[in-house]
Amino acid sequence: MPPMARVRRAPRRESDGLSSTAPRRRKRPVSLSETSPFRRPSAPAQQGERFGPYMIYERLGEGGMGSVHRAEVMGVAGFRKAVALKRMHTALTEDRGFVEAFIHEAQLVSCLRHPNIAQAFDLGKIDGAYFLAMELVPGPTLGQLMRQSRRAAGAIPLPIVIEILIQLCDALEYAHDLHDDAGHSLHLIHRDVSPANVIVSSSGSVKLIDFGIAKDRSSRSTTEAGIVKGKHAYLAPEYTYGQLDRRADLFGVGVIAHEMLTGRRLFLADSEAQTIRDVRGKLIHPPSRYAPEISRDLDDIVMTALQRDPELRWQNAGAMRAALGAEQLRLRAAVSGAQIRAWVEWAFLQEDWRESQIGRIIDDLEPSISIESGIDWEVVSEIEPVEPSVAALPTRVLRPNPGPRTARIPRAAPARPETSRWLILLLVLTTSGAAFDLGWLAWWLDRLTRS
Repeated sequence: MPPMARVRRAPRRESDGLSSTAPRRRKRPVSLSETSPFRRPSAPAQQGERFGPYMIYERLGEGGMGSVHRAEVMGVAGFRKAVALKRMHTALTEDRGFVEAFIHEAQLVSCLRHPNIAQAFDLGKIDGAYFLAMELVPGPTLGQLMRQSRRAAGAIPLPIVIEILIQLCDALEYAHDLHDDAGHSLHLIHRDVSPANVIVSSSGSVKLIDFGIAKDRSSRSTTEAGIVKGKHAYLAPEYTYGQLDRRADLFGVGVIAHEMLTGRRLFLADSEAQTIRDVRGKLIHPPSRYAPEISRDLDDIVMTALQRDPELRWQNAGAMRAALGAEQLRLRAAVSGAQIRAWVEWAFLQEDWRESQIGRIIDDLEPSISIESGIDWEVVSEIEPVEPSVAALPTRVLRPNPGPRTARIPRAAPARPETSRWLILLLVLTTSGAAFDLGWLAWWLDRLTRS
């Protein structure tokens, strides 16, 4: 039986005594499409807004260049097709630089035809507004899944983590090796490989999205206004110094892998500058320090991706994918899309422990700041250089070895919540109990003295 044939459910929690004692109504089973964050838009557009041949519905997201809405293209005989429609902000349509960047993104995405990359269908201009129609991928982003895992569902099962990483490497290998019609390499670099740009679809497959800041051979050599683009906590160290090639994307994959395996953020700081400092020089411990069930081989795969020297990092996504495939084979951890879908659906049905009063007390004790916006090069240049830490480096720099292995280990441990939160809770309760005992003892001694 495959390792993911069964999913252990966390036991239903009884009332913690802080809320009402009324019996809790049992939740009805729901489908993944209902639990998907895309079914709960934060800012819906006007219902049924007509835009050329498209009918626009709720907003799915918004960036500096434009907003993305769920939409349907209307055809003859009642034909309808759901798409994600990206429209440039009308205020930017007169800016030639933004228009060129928008069209460049559309041209790049139109060249990408891979099952793990969201597809582009149409590019045009209606009533002065540029738009790009893309594949609508129902399902949560990896960032949303990781947050739900930390707050409610417990650790993402190891077989699912490995499969997500394998599919992400497949997408990057294809994009990095893309050639034009003349056979010349495009040297495409995503530049923003982060959990927010990875969707775990309702079919259980992984989709890499948002090539809006991707860089290829035809891009300008310097970023306009000296802006370092991408989410700071997932930038490669050399990129913060102005150096960039496809190996920078693999550092982002390494950060994602570390965070999925450990259930905690790797580079989480309270300022932009400190985040950059951490990326450049913070001590990185192998994932097994926080999750002992992780093997030495998987540790080395992740730590090789996190090498600050690009020459010691995985040199291409295919090499990292081959190593992950060999580890998946060794662990006998292959999973199907249906199994991934089932676990994701279950994960979003779990109650967020932070909703309880004790959970909110613990949450107040934990850092909650996430830096994920652009940063000006002037800010980066003012940060003093950091000597990268050499501690916790892998025992060896790995090379692809896709051959089968005979070693067998037990299946991965079931999902479990992060233990540090419960240690904090135990400390809070113990301190409260000790304070109560001391107060009672003082009262009793006072009464005894007076009598």
